[in-house]
Amino acid sequence: MAERSDMELTDGYEKRRLQEVQKYAFLERQVNHSSDDLVGLATSIFGTKTALITMVEQDRQWFEARIGFDRCETSRDASFCAHALVSEDVLVVLDAKKDPRFLSNSLVTGEPFIRFYAGAPLVTPRGYVIGTLCIIDDMPRESFSLDDCKRLQSLARLAMDQFELKRLTEAQKAALCLSRTIADGILNVTLPDSITHSNAAASKILGYDRQEFLDLSLSDLIPTELSRKVEAASKRFAKSNREYASVGAVEATVKTKSGQEVPIEFSAGIWRSDGTLMMGIILRDIAERKRREASFQMLFERNPLPMWIIDAKSYAFVSINDAVCDLYGLPAETMLKRTLLDIRLPEDRAGVSQFLTRIGDAYEAPEPVTHMTFDGKRIRVLPYARRIQYGGKECILSVIIDVTERERASIELKSTRIFLNAIVESIPSMLFVKDVEDGRFVLINKAGEELLGLDRADIIGKTDFDFFSQEDAERFTAADQAVVAGEELVVIENEPVLTRKGIRSLRTQKVGVPDASGKPRYLLGVSEDVTERLAMEQHNRHLSRHDILTGLPNRLAFQDLLASNLSIPEQSASGFALYLIDLDRFKAVNDSLGHHAGDELLRQVATRLSVVKAEGDTVARLGGDEFAVIHRCCGSAEQAQRFAQQIESAFAAPFLVDGQQIAMGCSVGVALYPKDGSHADALLKRADLALYAAKEASECSYAFFNPALEERADRDRLLRDELRFALDKSQLHVVYQPIVDAQTHRTVCCEALLRWHHPELGPVSPVEFIPAAEAAGLIPAIGRWVLQQACSEAACWPSDVRVAVNLSPLQFTGFTLARDVAWALSNSGLSPDRLELEITEGIFLRDSDDNIDMLRQLKTLGVRIALDDFGTGYSSLSYLRSFAFDKIKIDRAFITGLPSSADSLSIVRAVIGLGRSFRATITAEGVETSEQVEVLAREGCDQCQGYMFSKPIEARAVHLRIAHEKGQEAVTA
Repeated sequence: MAERSDMELTDGYEKRRLQEVQKYAFLERQVNHSSDDLVGLATSIFGTKTALITMVEQDRQWFEARIGFDRCETSRDASFCAHALVSEDVLVVLDAKKDPRFLSNSLVTGEPFIRFYAGAPLVTPRGYVIGTLCIIDDMPRESFSLDDCKRLQSLARLAMDQFELKRLTEAQKAALCLSRTIADGILNVTLPDSITHSNAAASKILGYDRQEFLDLSLSDLIPTELSRKVEAASKRFAKSNREYASVGAVEATVKTKSGQEVPIEFSAGIWRSDGTLMMGIILRDIAERKRREASFQMLFERNPLPMWIIDAKSYAFVSINDAVCDLYGLPAETMLKRTLLDIRLPEDRAGVSQFLTRIGDAYEAPEPVTHMTFDGKRIRVLPYARRIQYGGKECILSVIIDVTERERASIELKSTRIFLNAIVESIPSMLFVKDVEDGRFVLINKAGEELLGLDRADIIGKTDFDFFSQEDAERFTAADQAVVAGEELVVIENEPVLTRKGIRSLRTQKVGVPDASGKPRYLLGVSEDVTERLAMEQHNRHLSRHDILTGLPNRLAFQDLLASNLSIPEQSASGFALYLIDLDRFKAVNDSLGHHAGDELLRQVATRLSVVKAEGDTVARLGGDEFAVIHRCCGSAEQAQRFAQQIESAFAAPFLVDGQQIAMGCSVGVALYPKDGSHADALLKRADLALYAAKEASECSYAFFNPALEERADRDRLLRDELRFALDKSQLHVVYQPIVDAQTHRTVCCEALLRWHHPELGPVSPVEFIPAAEAAGLIPAIGRWVLQQACSEAACWPSDVRVAVNLSPLQFTGFTLARDVAWALSNSGLSPDRLELEITEGIFLRDSDDNIDMLRQLKTLGVRIALDDFGTGYSSLSYLRSFAFDKIKIDRAFITGLPSSADSLSIVRAVIGLGRSFRATITAEGVETSEQVEVLAREGCDQCQGYMFSKPIEARAVHLRIAHEKGQEAVTA
């Protein structure tokens, strides 16, 4: 055997080795002549004075046999044999005085003066070294041959065989003794079926004597089903490499010799003995246990108290009675799927394990614990528990007593003692009780002390006349008498009372409290100080009708004021004007200077409007930057116009906000009563239409309502409503205006233009329906449809003709534009380089960075991007620096003046130059004369578009036009 390291010797190996030594400890108590013979033989063979058989324990070595040595044991530290534990080879020390390991050993320097040592290890069948057979001499030796080592090892093996035989003999005696005394029956079986041994308990259980058992087979004794299990287990074991296998425990019913059926618990073990399969069987008579279990089950199930059995490890319910189901509110089959933790509070579950650990043979909880029923109700219970064996497992049996109602009654009894004081003191209003006979106070709470500014000691036993004025006291006494006489609740609202805190408004309720005879004995009163509440209600009423920022009437109040003006006869006769005012560019002030500056500006506007208004007029802030004025001194349209001009004049001077001068204009819409409406809603609606017209006209203007505005609004609303169905009803269609090469006049692209033909309204101009679509939020859906339609139709054109589709700024507000374009290209099969997307400068006016990112995403798809209506915005050149456009389209406003206008020509020439600089294609829009074509071609414009070449045409006409051009080219060629 290879040497073991010190680590192995001091780790798990040494622990197991010491356990192995203990199996042979009985040898120390016995006289073993064969061992004495062995050591004597060793001294004869090797010519030494001393030979020992040692057993090495943790701290000592003791001698199982010895010759030539007086001691019975030595310490392990001084032991030579302890060094032999690390190997199954013989340890040889020829001269201990020359060996560093033993030079200072007490057995070398003192008795018996060891010089020579040779030890062969005693190795158990399991491979552990438990000691040695060693020879010792006081004279050194020159050598110890290999043959000598083998002879010494043979003696050691012989000694170990003797020890093992003795150990097995002792074990057999113990097993035989156990077999005779144990109450369980034991059978030994040589598999497959032969019984070779039985004990007395087996004879007692089954009625057969020992000889009769030997004449029987196992299958004669046990049921067929159990016999099959044993046979199957035997076959599995025979095929395995295992040393041992167990079967059981299984409950079964067997017949005794007399034919009586007996319940038994069957368990077995299988092992190999010299190649033969053996089985040891234990038969336990469980008849008494079955009787006890049946009695227990009957008591358990019929007990009116809740009882359960839980698994001691998993806390799962193993068995419950009906009373448990009633208490916790679940049927048995559901309850048995739960655990004890399910009925404990979440915060108590961590302590369940500690609680169950305390349970022994019997346990009574020192105090109730809280459980939860399955409808969420908490109950208090006292558990009584004990540990039991149930179904072969360790379990806990508990009896539960519900003490919820008992505890509740106890708590209510205790709380009743402090209930009145608690409720009286917690009421924030003054609560008092007076004696009906003399009007003296017998009780008052803390709130009463605070209201009256007195301690209750100074109040109890006194009357109202001791604290209040004569007038107040007489009024209170009269109310008390009315309560006693009427025997009903009396409520006194907002009663002014002079207290030490000044005049307070009280709301007092008084009621009589009768005695046992039913007559009023006391008077109970509650006085609530409502002074602050009344003031707050007044303040809230003001706030609910006034703008917090400006102090002006708000929209709610304004509507009431407008309605009241309509209801005043003299006002209805003379008429008045309603002005709606909207500040121009107010959002820019908020964005640039902050909301605090915007708030200050609104306050100053309110001040100026209040200065302008005449006596009897109303100025209100309706919300945001919208104000309204009712001008009552208005007998004619001219007077109304003059007041509108006064409002404009109020905005003429700049506003000073945070040291900065802010020029702020306004738009004003005017509606006249009764001319423009006879009720409030109509006037507000028409003033709003006039305001919209004023904002459309220009900044800093006013407009009066006229019926055309309402007609236009009605038509806009009609168009918005009808547009929602136009797509589904196929009322929309796309036409195309050709774009031609400026030199060859051949069609190179077609711009897709949307048209709407309503079945009743007829053709509707894009000038009308596009704003309606924007207002209705339909632009994204319509734009997506136009894109898909244009790509599908253009895919049928020759591959050198592109299609241009206009994009609205509203299509950039979402995140789907690039996806929509990609889908239209994929679905139609149109090559991306044949699609031009036209955008206007409007997309740069808001979220310009995000929109430029979107343009870059579109560009990655391979499409071309064109800048439409170039030159009409505020900063066209900056947009050219922000993004590399593939095409720039010159707005028709600059083409119309050609060739006569020098300014128009200069602008066109400059744009064409920019196009060359940015490598962009230049397209002129609105080309209508041959002179314009000639100038544009001469200046180097790339493409032309306009009625000079073609009006917008249907998709099928595009085919014919292109085919015609191809034919012309063929003839020319």
